[in-house]
Amino acid sequence: MRRLPIYFVLDVSESMVGENLQKLEEGVSSIIRSLRQDPHALETIYISIIAFAGKSRTIVPLIELASFYPPKLPIGGGTSLGGALFHLMSEIDKSVVKTTAEVKGDWKPIIYLLTDGKPTDPVSSAVTKWKNEYSKKATLIAIAIGNFADASVLKQLTEHAFMLENTNNKNFTNFRLFGNSRGSHNM
Repeated sequence: MRRLPIYFVLDVSESMVGENLQKLEEGVSSIIRSLRQDPHALETIYISIIAFAGKSRTIVPLIELASFYPPKLPIGGGTSLGGALFHLMSEIDKSVVKTTAEVKGDWKPIIYLLTDGKPTDPVSSAVTKWKNEYSKKATLIAIAIGNFADASVLKQLTEHAFMLENTNNKNFTNFRLFGNSRGSHNM
């Protein structure tokens, strides 16, 4: 069966400590609960969590929705958005099944990128690579949490860039609507 990979790329820098991190974790849990109510989602969606601060790492590799449980997120220093983008692109290359003559590949991945800060590393080469090589192969939804996030960088990445000032669960769950697999293209 074809999978619909969904990646959560989450800012876990020290500026997220407190209410923003709690709301981020609650928001991811809320999206997961909502997806689990959809029988088609249970059959097709695979979830991955990538956390970034000064460094990026895959906390949860792609796993079927039914087996996924949101992890406790680590906290780190810095907001290396460029590094997170390169890590994400590497994960897509490694994990997403491409369509071949013999195999129908995965659905077009959906990425939720959530951050509350300004990048602390150079991002221009990562943004360029994303736009040139990945923007048509994946749907990126970038969400700036609070007033201090650098929305201009997120807008360079995707037309689906949003400022989220009120981080209640309903606002996070509404972003799931962008993850509708109908009309998605093969990778």
